[in-house]
Amino acid sequence: MKAGQAIKEKLALRKLRKTAEPMRNRTGFNFHSADRVGIIYEDSDEPFYKKLRDYAAFLKSTYSLKSVFLLGYIPLPDKQLPPWQQHKLESEYFTKSEVNWQMQPGGAADKFVRDEFDMLIDLSSGNSIPLNFVMKQSRAKMKVGIAGTRSASCCDLIINLGDTPTIDQFVKQLNTYLSNPKIV
Repeated sequence: MKAGQAIKEKLALRKLRKTAEPMRNRTGFNFHSADRVGIIYEDSDEPFYKKLRDYAAFLKSTYSLKSVFLLGYIPLPDKQLPPWQQHKLESEYFTKSEVNWQMQPGGAADKFVRDEFDMLIDLSSGNSIPLNFVMKQSRAKMKVGIAGTRSASCCDLIINLGDTPTIDQFVKQLNTYLSNPKIV
């Protein structure tokens, strides 16, 4: 089974490389100039989800953003969905059941990639193949990710966090760089 999974991942990475990025209007934004922000993440546990939800609320209230939309990938089948994950306002998810054999997501991810966010932030590890497809196919005007990850190749702003990046470090750096109103 592990050999089959390795082959599946290699085929998915090949498909990811060959997938063309859509035409989009690349524009620089900071939190003061953006209206709509999208955040993608890979769900790991309830405290992580609550931290993300609190961060989205912080961005919305502090910077007067019109919307902060969360899209999560849950690498479990639908039947094993964690209880804290529910469809909520400005929050969606897709599961392993909604990913095809090439690890390309469908469902909520299809709608998300067609949305033209001012800024799309990858708060996953950057190496989740289904989220890499979302990042690459998104029509967001500005994409932000972590240096040294697979998703960095399609980002407009890449933040270098060293050898062992954490999401907390990334959020701190995001706030430092993107809260400056002089940076556009």
